[in-house]
Order: sequence, then C-alpha cells, then structure tokens
Amino acid sequence: MIPQIDAFFTAWSIADDATRDAQVADSLSDEIVYADPRTADPLTTVAAVQAYVGQFSKMAPGMPVAVINTSTTLTYARATVQFGEGDQSQLGQYTVDLAPDGKITRMVGFVGMGAPA
Repeated sequence: MIPQIDAFFTAWSIADDATRDAQVADSLSDEIVYADPRTADPLTTVAAVQAYVGQFSKMAPGMPVAVINTSTTLTYARATVQFGEGDQSQLGQYTVDLAPDGKITRMVGFVGMGAPA
C-alpha cells in the first residue's frame, strides 16, 4: 500500500472532525486537485477536500473505507477502494499523482472497476 493514499481513505471513516481533517491534510500536497463523480467541479484546496470527506463521514457514519489494491508507475498510482462491507459495498478506482515526498497532488475517482471492452 501507499501510505498517503491509505491514510487519505481511512480518514473517511473517522468521526472526529479534527482528527479526520488532520489525517486528510497530512496525506495531501498544498497544491491539490481532487475530483470524483460526486464533485460538481474539481476541489483545489486542502480545506475543500477536508469538507468533502467530512460530508461523507457525516452521511455514512462509521462506514469502513479501505484501499484494497494499488499499483504504481513512477510517481503515479492507481488505487482500488472499497466503500462499505459485504453486499452493500461499492468499489471505485482512483488515479493518483504523487509529489516526490509521497503526498497526493492530484486524485481522480471513478465508480466501479470499468467494464471490459
């Protein structure tokens, strides 16, 4: 696993705002771009990403979120993330750009695993 990506997604399950915000901030570069199917526009500040993750935590309190697979090429990563457990879980894939220090600079998420052509 890639520590910053794992920390970013495990933060989604943290109920305490200050603890969650700190963990999100520690995983992100100061210059961040985040987008997924539920964001109307890319989020471009750490504070905006913290607020977004906080909304998830409030809407799905205690829902486990876990990185279940990663692969890397140079400073780019692909992460498969599981939201929830069992029959009610959903998978998503994220492409991630990492800074030299390992922090996340860009993350784009997609629902599901993609259908084979």
